[in-house]
Amino acid sequence: MEHIAAFMILVACNGGYDSCSEQPAPAVAYETVQQCEAELSPAIRMMAAKQDHALGKCVEIDPALLYEDAEIVWDVSKDGEIEVAIELIDPEINLQTLAQSDSNRDETRQMN
Repeated sequence: MEHIAAFMILVACNGGYDSCSEQPAPAVAYETVQQCEAELSPAIRMMAAKQDHALGKCVEIDPALLYEDAEIVWDVSKDGEIEVAIELIDPEINLQTLAQSDSNRDETRQMN
């Protein structure tokens, strides 16, 4: 059985960072963060040809999220950083152990 370890979020912004929309990623999920990161820059380059700002980030997740009702919530800061959170319908689960983007390894990548 395939284990999902990461997902990619792609965001395109026109004008400033206050008018952004989520864009389709090349894959729904990735078995490793490294696989996601390998496809991140090419995906951002493809978006950048049509948008003022193209942003992307790989977010590491616990495979247990597949069995939970969850929503991916994102926002773009004024500095052009994607902030991602997983909101679970069952609030008793500790989110920090289920999903995280490693701030030391993977910052938001962008092309303007």
